[in-house]
Amino acid sequence: MNQIVSSQTRLFITSIEIGIMMGIIFDLVRIVRKIIKHPNFFVQLEDMLYWIFCGFTGFYMLYICNYADIRPYIFIGIILGATLYFLTFSIVFMGIMTRIINYVKAVLRKLYHLILIPVRGTIRLIKVPLNYIQNKHNQMKYYQKLKRRAVARKKYQQEADKKTERFLKNQKI
Repeated sequence: MNQIVSSQTRLFITSIEIGIMMGIIFDLVRIVRKIIKHPNFFVQLEDMLYWIFCGFTGFYMLYICNYADIRPYIFIGIILGATLYFLTFSIVFMGIMTRIINYVKAVLRKLYHLILIPVRGTIRLIKVPLNYIQNKHNQMKYYQKLKRRAVARKKYQQEADKKTERFLKNQKI
């Protein structure tokens, strides 16, 4: 009798450990969600994959420990382990991880800006001659346009003068 109670107590403690493990895995999923913003569809997909993984893992652990003999106290142990984890360690763990994530994001943001300072300076140094060349090109295009207009205007005036001369010649007759 003592051996049966001992094995059931070990199984109950194992089920509590399974609940704690499920809580830790869920916190890791939450951390990934904080790092990378997800659309609602992917959040639902992650949740579904989380529960499938937890179901298989829990069943596998029960299979190893108890030959998959499901007892009510196993579910109570899993729920108790998850509840204990979420009420105690999860709050501290998520607080610490949130601070770490925010710190890493700030460091990466500063590194990004530090890397961009020389790049921006180089781009500005390159832009000055390019802007000068572009302005000269635009001026050249503008003067060419003015020349074409002047040539077209001169040609139009010459044609108008020829028409006037022809008209005057026809008037003399």
